[in-house]
Amino acid sequence: MPLFLAACLFALGVVSTRAVYFPPGRLLLALIALMIPCAAAGLYAQRLAWLPMGLLWIGLGTWCAEMEPQPSAEPALLSLSDGLLRTVEGTVTNAGPIRNQIDQGVDEADAQLPSQRIDLRLSNIESVDDNSDQQISVSGAVRLTVRWPQSTPARIRCGEHVRAIARLLPPETYHDPGVWSRTDYLLDQGITSTASLNVDRVEIIDAAETTSLFCRLREAQHALGARLLTLPALMRNLPAPLRITQDDAIMLSAMITGDRTFLAHSLRVGFERTGSFHMLVVSGLHLAIMAGCILWLACKLRIPRIPATLITIVVSFAYALLTGFATPVQRSFWMVTLYLIGRLVYRDRNVLNTIGFAALCLMMASPRALFDSSLQMTLLAVVAIGGIAIPLLSTTIHPYLTATRNLRRVALDVKLAPALAQFRVILRMISAPLQRLTNKRLAWRIFPGAVRLLIRVEEAFIVSIAIELAMMLPMAIWFHRITLFALPVNLLILPLLLLLMPAALLTCAVLLAWPSVAIVPGTVVALLLHFGAGLVQLFGSLRWGDLRVSSPASWQVAIFWILLAAAVAGMRCSRPWARGVACCCLLLAGVAAILPRPIQHPRNALLVEAIDVGQGDSILVITREGKTLLIDGGGIGGGPRQAPQEFDIGEEVVSAVLWSRGIRHLDAVALTHAHSDHMGGLPAILRNFHPQELWVGNNPPVATYTALIEEARRLRIDVRTLRAGIAFQLGSAEVHVLAPFSGYAAGSEPSNNDSLVLRVAYGETSVLLEGDAEAPVEQAMLAEPGLQSTLLKVGHHGSVSSTTPGFLARVAPRWAVISCGLHNRYGHPREEVLQALQSARVGTLSTDINGASCFRLDGASVQPEPCSSGASVP
Repeated sequence: MPLFLAACLFALGVVSTRAVYFPPGRLLLALIALMIPCAAAGLYAQRLAWLPMGLLWIGLGTWCAEMEPQPSAEPALLSLSDGLLRTVEGTVTNAGPIRNQIDQGVDEADAQLPSQRIDLRLSNIESVDDNSDQQISVSGAVRLTVRWPQSTPARIRCGEHVRAIARLLPPETYHDPGVWSRTDYLLDQGITSTASLNVDRVEIIDAAETTSLFCRLREAQHALGARLLTLPALMRNLPAPLRITQDDAIMLSAMITGDRTFLAHSLRVGFERTGSFHMLVVSGLHLAIMAGCILWLACKLRIPRIPATLITIVVSFAYALLTGFATPVQRSFWMVTLYLIGRLVYRDRNVLNTIGFAALCLMMASPRALFDSSLQMTLLAVVAIGGIAIPLLSTTIHPYLTATRNLRRVALDVKLAPALAQFRVILRMISAPLQRLTNKRLAWRIFPGAVRLLIRVEEAFIVSIAIELAMMLPMAIWFHRITLFALPVNLLILPLLLLLMPAALLTCAVLLAWPSVAIVPGTVVALLLHFGAGLVQLFGSLRWGDLRVSSPASWQVAIFWILLAAAVAGMRCSRPWARGVACCCLLLAGVAAILPRPIQHPRNALLVEAIDVGQGDSILVITREGKTLLIDGGGIGGGPRQAPQEFDIGEEVVSAVLWSRGIRHLDAVALTHAHSDHMGGLPAILRNFHPQELWVGNNPPVATYTALIEEARRLRIDVRTLRAGIAFQLGSAEVHVLAPFSGYAAGSEPSNNDSLVLRVAYGETSVLLEGDAEAPVEQAMLAEPGLQSTLLKVGHHGSVSSTTPGFLARVAPRWAVISCGLHNRYGHPREEVLQALQSARVGTLSTDINGASCFRLDGASVQPEPCSSGASVP
């Protein structure tokens, strides 16, 4: 398997660039020089050729990685993305469907407004200075979310030339260790800035007469998705089991066209918990099934091998283009193509060589693809199948599968191993009396077929175990979850998908040609889809089957790869004991990836980390012994209620930060008050980390707060109400409650002055955490002793309503930290507050500028320190 080994060495070279910078010019000279020993070894010492050739492949990977251009924002466009109203013109390069969902940061009142996401390739933009207001040429692309407040939506189409008035801003990014970067994600698509605007600020200048192939494919994708969404209306009179619902149609659209616009979190969550989300997205498996259907149909029509192969490749390519030609689909297409071409020329088709060749092509084209989760999972799945499962099955189960055929031909027994011959004798001993009791067909055809089916089930079980163990590392790193039910669910989902995909494709084709007849195959699709969704819902409702895990440390990643390599090598060894050792290595590799690791925090000091959650609050405190306290969980908005959001900041940001430190369980979670920018992320935190206690103050019983308390009680978390004057220990740290006061009465709606104010002290150092407490609460706290603190979490995100002069003088901090979002609409932190802190000579960090901010309180002094992560991305 030389191509597989070459791909591994090439990947090693790519990975090395993440740790060390190699000048491309010097690398190129080294590669040219390395070709001399490679040629010499090939001519005179072939046994030693592996060494210079291995170094050459590593060097090629390093050079390709260093030479690849990194995506970057367009400087001119970025400089003008400052939140001012500007007129922009450009061509729509991608236009999504219209949906009823708000974008991040949009007011709750707009929650149900129709919106459409479009990508605009700019031709010019308005530039304003003290002397002029003019349109200037600019390159780059922006992503706009267009809303229809009062009019009937009329979809903007790809290829149209439009003019818009928008407030462009760079994509919001959370600068925390271990958190996914939306900026990098959009830069990979060429997007520099984003904006949300009403449709009355969009003018279609002209509709392009000729559009690009990409636009035509995108429009075809959206049109097909829209046609699939009409199925529920066609089938509304059928019984429920045979009727495709709106949710079913959305899942079908995602499964067939790859358009996940309408795939809400509520539809995805069960599939994510059971490890079967691949059913809802166009993946390599979907393309492979479709290619298999085309090839089977061509064979049934007696089309010759070469035309049948070419037809299959062409149709597969067209389908891949229709679905957006995403990276997983590209990989699957090239592997399917290589397999079919190899089948034509009667070449051995080594699975590892096939994936090695495909991986080499993809990594040479874009070495960054190696750090993509989908590529890593594809590689590991194929390695598990081709490098471990198939060699194991070839010496254990597959011979018995072959032995079940032609049972009546006794002469075949002498050519088989004794165990296989004995197996055939036993089957004949069962078939002979079975024939006398029933008939010949049942005894000699159906009974051996049933035995083969059982063996196939065992084969699928072994393959699934190998894949699940190999997937432990990427699942822990990228998704922080281990799904205990992934094995049984996928054993049923994968065969179901083999039936569902052809039925869904047939339904789609008939729907385009003759909509009323599409009801017939649609009933089959409905039955299969309802069975699969019901299965997922059943296992997904069992929450204990979905385990959340922290990011593995670098040493765990290294051990995983070493053990996996040992497992693959052991399976290729001919000695009997080697395969048992290989199975043990694979099991240990999976265990090593999910082993708990020590929490990353400074020894002999208290750690305080202000997590960057944008315009919100979330503070992590870790004591010297490793006791953990999280104050608030961030959220979107700032009002008492929170509109439904697809982006869960508790799951995507705060949990990711905790997992990157190795935290699996929190000792306590505190909610300062019931505003959504403090409370919005806490439900996910409670589910993911199961704290022992939830600390609350005096909050009005609004719906979101009541739901949080009910969720805590459902999870058996003790809800502890705190009042001013209470003090207790958290490990070696002492916690003092400064507000709310015992006589404080909350209003009917949450307010900033409901805030739970805590002072956490360690030795001579302390941190004062005042949430959003405003001037009245600060004034009342002046009467309390022990207010002085070395670190202050500034109240209300740096608003002028907090951090009054008298309060700041009494606290007398050495350092302060402000939690707020960049370009927030409130103008936080206010210049007056920053000036007051500067006048008091308080060192100040702000999450909008500095990102996540960490402080080390060693009992004598407080100092900021880097918020580094102990996890390593493979």
